[in-house]
Amino acid sequence: MADGKFDDLLLAMASKHKNVEELSHSVLSFFERRTDLFHVMDTPNDRMGFMPGKSEQMVLKHFRFFQHKYLGRVQPELLKQAYGVDTPQPQGVIADSPEAAAEAAELGQSEAGGSASIASSAAPAAAAASASTAAGQAAVHDDTTRKMMKHISTWNGAVTDKYHWSQSIRDLTIEIDVEECRAKDVQVNVTATRVSVKCQGKTILEGKLHEKVNTEETMWHLDEGTQVVINLEKQRETWWKCVLEGDQEIDTTKVESTRSMCEYDGETQGAIRKIMFDQNQKIQGKPTSDQIRTADIMKEAWNSPGSPFRGSEYDPSMLNLSGPVSEDFFADVEKKRIEEARKSLEGNRGGKGGHPDGGPLLG
Repeated sequence: MADGKFDDLLLAMASKHKNVEELSHSVLSFFERRTDLFHVMDTPNDRMGFMPGKSEQMVLKHFRFFQHKYLGRVQPELLKQAYGVDTPQPQGVIADSPEAAAEAAELGQSEAGGSASIASSAAPAAAAASASTAAGQAAVHDDTTRKMMKHISTWNGAVTDKYHWSQSIRDLTIEIDVEECRAKDVQVNVTATRVSVKCQGKTILEGKLHEKVNTEETMWHLDEGTQVVINLEKQRETWWKCVLEGDQEIDTTKVESTRSMCEYDGETQGAIRKIMFDQNQKIQGKPTSDQIRTADIMKEAWNSPGSPFRGSEYDPSMLNLSGPVSEDFFADVEKKRIEEARKSLEGNRGGKGGHPDGGPLLG
């Protein structure tokens, strides 16, 4: 994995958060909603998710690795205080070689022993063999983890023998493993009802789509030379049971069907934001948006001609702002404001015989 490859993208995302805690919450929220990181496999043969505890171990392993890397670069004195050496192998980090594993094993033995002891002549060989075996097992585990993480996006989709897929209500993504190649070696042909993928002249995927797609919006790319990723836009907003007819189907009643705010039109987004604001205000014991609008209107009318409060200081506690206010009320108020403004403008024109500013009337 290339560290720093996505820094620009991640920095843009980080700039939208107040602190690391908020950022980590968004990242884990993405994993929960759009990946199978938290899905627990019932059997080792399941094609989605992880065996119990494995995903947590994977995340913890990476945390410890980068924590150790950071401390070694920025605060090496803390490592020396904690381990008694300058660059110890952190617990839970997979060693890069059998020699490194042996060193880690020896370090662990020295920490666990607590005091010096006399070892038999066979101890070094046994320790080296044990370390080598552990390193081999770790390498296999790490390779398995990389393969599982390669297809992390099975959100609202599934895994088949030939591909992984995920979907939103509007589009669908297919990920297909291929032998290492270049983009010119791949041919992707998508019609409204069928898809065909060939690599180096060999057909690796072909069939009838579950529903129709918009071919003009089809996009695909070759990821790291070993994976073809195809994005399809659905003609009809609906949840697909499968990508190709005849493939294993999912239960569409169990999909996570929440939408991102940006997927709605402007009017709907405004209504959602209003509801969210009002809910947050109620939780804090503060007035809702309608109550704030009502209070502003009442404040403006407090000293209007005919008001029983005319001449007194504005006191919102004397008003009942807790009840619901219909949109008709606000529409009537706005209509009256426009009529009063028009009458005032006409009165100024009539009094001066021309434009309110004293100039001649045009037209």
